[in-house]
Amino acid sequence: MSKMQEGLPAGAMNKTDMPSHVPVTGQSPAGDEAVVAGRMSHRLITDADMLGGMSFEVSGAQSKVAAGVLDKFRCVADVGCDHGYVSIYLVQKGIAETALAMDVRKGPLSMAESNISDYGLADKIRVRLSDGLSELEKGEADALVIAGMGGKLMISILEKKDLRELGIRVAVLQPQSDIHEFRQYLRDKGYVTLDERVVFEDGKYYFPMRVQISEAEQSETKGTKDGHDDLPGTKPFAADGLNIVRNLFSAMEDETVLRICNRYGEHNIARRDPVLKDYLVHGKEVALSILKSLDESAHGERVEALRQELSDIEAVLALFE
Repeated sequence: MSKMQEGLPAGAMNKTDMPSHVPVTGQSPAGDEAVVAGRMSHRLITDADMLGGMSFEVSGAQSKVAAGVLDKFRCVADVGCDHGYVSIYLVQKGIAETALAMDVRKGPLSMAESNISDYGLADKIRVRLSDGLSELEKGEADALVIAGMGGKLMISILEKKDLRELGIRVAVLQPQSDIHEFRQYLRDKGYVTLDERVVFEDGKYYFPMRVQISEAEQSETKGTKDGHDDLPGTKPFAADGLNIVRNLFSAMEDETVLRICNRYGEHNIARRDPVLKDYLVHGKEVALSILKSLDESAHGERVEALRQELSDIEAVLALFE
């Protein structure tokens, strides 16, 4: 019996599946995704749409949303599902045929169960008590969404299961912290970041990433179509964005380019995302403020790190001029 199953009340189903109940509120099911979208944050809507492959076209400093669903999945595992709105949205919009809404807490699962029933999707979305991916079995899902957790916690969750063995093709991952470390972790695992966004909401910046997990669509040969070898610190296959940024910073050492891409995301840089520019300007102000308050003789390493960060910020900001 797993740790999560041990905490279930008597009579709970084995494997912790909890079928959605018949609504008792009298509310009629809502078939339009605009209804559930109205209850979601802009960040969560972005996360959900990214899973379907909604992408940006690069046009100078302008980002244009290419409308329409480009990818569809048999079942998405929504880890840390909270009220279940992402699962509902994905199924309503046709990005996923079915969904598995998972959470470590019983309270959010109960609310998700109620919402799923109210939207008339009890036959397409299951809820499951699970600590991260612990209760997800091989072949149950081919897509994954994890958003709103710390980067180190998310790494811990991803390390406990082999995503490729589980059958996950694509994941949308949105760490709340340690983002530099998280991006390098994805590279070390051989996962390919297909797209990334910068979302500003309620005074905070978020960086959701669309990540290729399966190896089926990766190149068999080392290097890229522009003739360059991959950057050090990356697996043999590198997403085009990384090499686009290297071409933008052709005078820089590869290690510096990789550090900058880990800080800010190669797709955000290559696209010259205007929200990234705002993030950089804010970061520059914060770094300068901290730098002025430090005594270099007492905080030499911290001062050096801040100067390096400011140098990286200036390099990326120069692309917007």
